[in-house]
Amino acid sequence: MKKIFYTILLLSLAVFVYGEQHTLTAEKNMMRSEDEIIKQQVDYKNPGRSGDNVLWDFGMLNLQNDAYKLFYTEGRNNRMQGMEHNTRYYYELRNDSLFRTGFENHTTLSVNEQPELLLKFPVQYGDSTFSYYNSNGRYSERLKISTMGTTKTKADARGMMILPNGDTLKNVLRIRTNKKIAESTTPLRRTASKNVPEPYVSADSIEFRLQNDTVLLEVETYQWYVKGYRYPIFETVKSITNKHGEITDFFDVAFFYPPQEHYYLEDDPENLFELTDEENNPDDEQENGENDEQETGENNSQPIFTYNIYPNPVQHSLWLEYYTEKPATVTISLYNMQRHLLYNTRNVCQQGDVRHIEINMSPFFVGHYMLIIDTGYEIYNEVIFKQ
Repeated sequence: MKKIFYTILLLSLAVFVYGEQHTLTAEKNMMRSEDEIIKQQVDYKNPGRSGDNVLWDFGMLNLQNDAYKLFYTEGRNNRMQGMEHNTRYYYELRNDSLFRTGFENHTTLSVNEQPELLLKFPVQYGDSTFSYYNSNGRYSERLKISTMGTTKTKADARGMMILPNGDTLKNVLRIRTNKKIAESTTPLRRTASKNVPEPYVSADSIEFRLQNDTVLLEVETYQWYVKGYRYPIFETVKSITNKHGEITDFFDVAFFYPPQEHYYLEDDPENLFELTDEENNPDDEQENGENDEQETGENNSQPIFTYNIYPNPVQHSLWLEYYTEKPATVTISLYNMQRHLLYNTRNVCQQGDVRHIEINMSPFFVGHYMLIIDTGYEIYNEVIFKQ
């Protein structure tokens, strides 16, 4: 029993073999001039774990605002402008890399002398980028704003999602962007020229600011991309402040981009072809997998079980959500590091079931725990940290 437990603890099981991997490309996922996107603000929900076979159930989120629009226009020198929330954002595609070069609205202007690297095409599951950035600007023509930091981007998860309108989408790729910000403001000298470029800031200088500033801002953005759509289908943004080492939530927000409101698709032949192909051949991968299984003895079909857990680390309630594509008896067990069973439940699930399970972690001590999910087909394990 001891050997079995520690084997489960230490090993990460590779369960399913995916078919064609969803890849973001400049041709199919770079913003285009005249594209208009409708986005609806909904309840924020923790995005959950990274990895394979993840379920994101956004089906029960409440609508808060359905009036947001995002509109792109083309600027000079191969640059794009995105208008959102009364703010104009500036982007530039250099070779295979998409950068953000600044933004402006009625109170603030910010120009990135060292732009943020957002994506490097093509993007597949597991790909990541890292960049330093530095920007300077003005607020209400009274303050000079200097901002610097780092931006990390990773395609950290893939799986399926249930949308607020009830649709279920597979072949979903999630992009996680973590941005760390050190900011300072000083009175703007009236005699200062607005066109003089600021000096280059070294990586060492930026790292020094991030390690020594008493107040830092961190923004974590998740975007869910689906094959056949140029822009994300879902997005969450969460911001925290770090003041003298004390972490405080600043704000969080979530947006749903209804697929039926993606008006740009009428003039997007690359993605329309993908959608038409998916509609005409919805079971190709499954049929191919069944044929492969008969010929080779291996199961190459789509995953029969997808799940998500959040939050992790956890203080009070740990949520487990899962979806079964085939009938299964799912057993959920929680152990401490001394191998004592603390929680156990068994659910008989029908085909297509979605289950939501809440585990009360409040009575447990701070430390690590092991969550084991046994579907009867496969065993999954997750290390949970109780704060």
